[in-house]
Amino acid sequence: MVRTRARGAVRRVRWADGSWAAGFALCACVLAACAARTPSLPAAADVLPAAGAVAGWQRDGQVKVYDRDTLYDFMDGAADLYFTYGFEQLAVAHYVHSAGGTLQVEVYRVATDADAYGLYTYNSHGQPVTIGVDGELDSGNRLAFWQGRTFVQVIARDQVEDDVLHAMGTAAASALPQGSRHPSLVDHLLKGGLQPGSARFFRQKMALDNLLWLGTQDVLGLGADVEGVIARYDLAGQPVDLLLIAYPDMSRAQHAQSGLQAAGVKNLIATELKGVTLGAVFGSPGTSGASDLLAQAMSAFR
Repeated sequence: MVRTRARGAVRRVRWADGSWAAGFALCACVLAACAARTPSLPAAADVLPAAGAVAGWQRDGQVKVYDRDTLYDFMDGAADLYFTYGFEQLAVAHYVHSAGGTLQVEVYRVATDADAYGLYTYNSHGQPVTIGVDGELDSGNRLAFWQGRTFVQVIARDQVEDDVLHAMGTAAASALPQGSRHPSLVDHLLKGGLQPGSARFFRQKMALDNLLWLGTQDVLGLGADVEGVIARYDLAGQPVDLLLIAYPDMSRAQHAQSGLQAAGVKNLIATELKGVTLGAVFGSPGTSGASDLLAQAMSAFR
């Protein structure tokens, strides 16, 4: 049964005697070059729009900042799921308008670009808008986007004009450095038949459970070092779900395929393994083109 929500390593080098100065000079040059290419990342609280950034709207009260120890105070019962997306920090501020109206802006800082994309897709339920890397708008109620390691939501307590939501979101986006990377699996999704906005990124079972139920056991061997994406396709009017998961090594990928095949999932149509990448397709048995969809998707991997 498919369940859907509302919609590197540092290397130590021992230099030969007499080459320390040259070695340190080389390291310094490399670090300087990296620093020049990598913009500093502002704290989550510094991404929040300043008071008056949007005409007529002022901050109401103090900015609240939550970390892994205090996130439960903000979202009791849901924090564990956010931890699966590498949660590090959340900054929240409220804004009020002189004529009435309240907005809440939430800025989430997570471990990687992929995790920010994952939080964005997990919470997705709007129409695409041009803001951040990917943005969406629930007209009058909510605007959200991700950019780099940051996921932002602007939420209206009472309905507001879309221009206000967009202006508040744009103010937050302007505080973030440019340059973001989608998870590579997402870039490998086939476009033909893909239902817009259906792709969801995950790493751990807790997140996948809300997207695709495979039973109580973690038959796929998921974890923080795994990347997965699930997306819905329309095949001649029949919905199917394509699952792609990249593991850190081939042994875990093979074990995951064996576990999935042995789990007795009723709507599993087919699986395929290419190197460290596992693919599977779910839907009604006999759905025309489902196995071909999986084969085409897996052809991009070795």
